Amino acid sequence: MRNESAVLGSVPPETSRSERDTKYGTNMGRWFLMTIGVWPLPADSHIMKKILCETWVVMCHVLIIFILVPAFLNTVLVQKDPRKQIRMIGPMIFCLTALTKYNFLVGHRPGISACVEHMNADFRRAKCEDDRTIVLNYAKTGRHIATVSTTLMYAAGFFYRTILPLTRPTIVTPNNLTVRPLTAPIYDPLFSAYTYRSWTIVFIGQWFSGYVMYTTAVGACNLAIVFVLHACGQLKLVMARLESCVEGNKHVPAGVEDRVAEIVELHVRSLCFAFRVESILNKVCFAEVGGCTLVICFLGYYLITDVNSHETAISLLTYYVLIISFTFNIFIYCYIGEMLTQQGMKVGTVAYLIDWHKLPVSSAKGIMLIISMSGYPTSITAGRMMQLSYNSFLSIMKTSVAYLNVLREMTD
Repeated sequence: MRNESAVLGSVPPETSRSERDTKYGTNMGRWFLMTIGVWPLPADSHIMKKILCETWVVMCHVLIIFILVPAFLNTVLVQKDPRKQIRMIGPMIFCLTALTKYNFLVGHRPGISACVEHMNADFRRAKCEDDRTIVLNYAKTGRHIATVSTTLMYAAGFFYRTILPLTRPTIVTPNNLTVRPLTAPIYDPLFSAYTYRSWTIVFIGQWFSGYVMYTTAVGACNLAIVFVLHACGQLKLVMARLESCVEGNKHVPAGVEDRVAEIVELHVRSLCFAFRVESILNKVCFAEVGGCTLVICFLGYYLITDVNSHETAISLLTYYVLIISFTFNIFIYCYIGEMLTQQGMKVGTVAYLIDWHKLPVSSAKGIMLIISMSGYPTSITAGRMMQLSYNSFLSIMKTSVAYLNVLREMTD
């Protein structure tokens, strides 16, 4: 039995074009994940660079906890009004979700590095301009989707973490203490923010904490888009090879047996990459689905209560942007999951429609194997409990609305 190198050939040396293509495909995710210490460093990186990266990971944990712990203590020990407590549950769920996703991403840095190496090898093995164009078209689509998702998420974060607190009026307590607005409450025994200097320190700390959390959401989404669309591009290459399997062309092996062997090996390689991506993303997607379901529910509640209490236009606009951002974010996960599943099924359809009956019996068996495997396409799951698709997106939104109705009944 021939191995992958014997069928596809050894991986060619790195070229400026393959390096440029790999960077084009991964730039969006790499830019954001590097700023929070998640993007894996090269194996030959200097020891000081590795230490600084791990130190930054610890600092990112501290920044998230800087918001989460005081907010939790304030909500449980200080606030007695149930409505004010509910106002803090949504942000705390988002903080907890961000912390969970961040830990999953940090724990999967070796897997992320392996996926990037796999992508690089695919670009280096691109035999002709048509193959390269197919993969780069999917990468271009991914960049467009990631740009929209990133813009919405950071816009929501900027409104919530910067515009909203700065436009709210200060409050003077009966004890003549000036309380300046913050995005998250603090717990006085830990630290206070009654002076302008202390408020500024807390505000900046919460702002950077928000940056880490929103960048975690953006980076995880970009990573999913990059890897899943690359897998879709590789499956598209398999379909292109299938269409030229019987007749052949100048870019594929001359012998029928070699052409079928190449197709089967490309299909197996694509599926292995998809399985590896799923193993990295399934826990992240589980946290994303659970967090977004609850966060969208609470954001809807905050928007309704603000409308009823005639809050400022800035407050209403902030919650509108937040709802749109989180809804679009979870839709992207479901969209790419649906795309990967459909692309895997299309491989079987294309294999069935070619004149495979004209092939030698031994070669036709390889095509039949592809048809059989395509009946069980790879998909992206949330914790391997729910397949991400258009139907699951509708289920998530229905669940959020159902929770919102229950919450309104409990508080009315």
